[in-house]
Amino acid sequence: MQLRKTLGAAALVATAVMASVAGCSGRDDGDNEPTPDAGCSGACGQDAGTDAGTDAGRVCPPAVNGLGPIGNLKTNGKRGDIIDLDNVVVTAVKDSDVGAQGDYIARFWVVDPCFPKEGIYVDKFYKDKETPTSKDFLPAVGDVIRVKGWFRKFNANGRDGAPEQREAYRPVIKSTYLLNVDGVTIGDMIVAKKGTERQILPDNEVAAGFGNADSGKEKPNADYAGLRVHIPGPLTVTNVRPPSMKSQPDNPTNTTYLGMEVSGGILVATSKTYREANCKIMETVDDGGTVTFPNGIRGVWDTFTNVPCTDAGTPTQLPDGGTSTRCNVYGSGVVPGTTNDFTYVLHPMNCDTDLAPAP
Repeated sequence: MQLRKTLGAAALVATAVMASVAGCSGRDDGDNEPTPDAGCSGACGQDAGTDAGTDAGRVCPPAVNGLGPIGNLKTNGKRGDIIDLDNVVVTAVKDSDVGAQGDYIARFWVVDPCFPKEGIYVDKFYKDKETPTSKDFLPAVGDVIRVKGWFRKFNANGRDGAPEQREAYRPVIKSTYLLNVDGVTIGDMIVAKKGTERQILPDNEVAAGFGNADSGKEKPNADYAGLRVHIPGPLTVTNVRPPSMKSQPDNPTNTTYLGMEVSGGILVATSKTYREANCKIMETVDDGGTVTFPNGIRGVWDTFTNVPCTDAGTPTQLPDGGTSTRCNVYGSGVVPGTTNDFTYVLHPMNCDTDLAPAP
């Protein structure tokens, strides 16, 4: 990232960061372990699904309809289908929290190395472990894991994915929490780490012209959803306040934006980067400077939407004398300024590699 002007006095209008649920919050996701049934999708057997042979002795399963387990799940899966993904690799971690008992909530993406162009989001609650009594672990990039849970797309209002309502509509593997599918037994996911060695998968290289969301009106390059990508440079920040990423689009006093736009119409979420000291992009632009990424940008390509509050809300007095309004009723997610229910944006994980400075 080149900051071609010394930072001036322009104040940062902070981009909102999503609130994370605290570990062991008391949410009850049920206690039963998922077991394969008629709704099982993908590689559901204990000995099914191996990776691309990068680990000695492993053999890839054959593609079905040209797709691997994740690809088939996202294409044909129904809400409540059970999926068992063995030997998948964590490629990015969105957020995490540790509970008082040393267990973890974590939201992250995984890819099967056998099918490196297929990725999916995982929403792990603190009870989602190898067994109910197993010691939990914090998923990290490169971990090889087993994930066995239920498929869904988050509801249009995002409430079954709270607090990350901007992920409404996103395909995800999760426990049965708020699944609400008749005939599905309530249960927790199995999330188990396979050994101690890590496997870092390369980012998917994409061509110039990738990712043009047309101000949020389009759903560009949906086939890369859930994958880390490298979008080639040079790319220049064109708007640090794109209307499609305004936090509260119907509130004229709200000045919070959840991302930026770079050349080529690519929208970039900044919830993971705006606080980093080497990522003062908004200040630089506000001070008359230009921000360019000569080597391009990296991150996870996945969904973005904005779930509106449809009631007046309930005001709450804050300790500093101010007030906060809690929404009681949410509508269906929509990209602000459009009729599009969601779009695809880049989700960088940091400013050291994903929004990297010039060499």
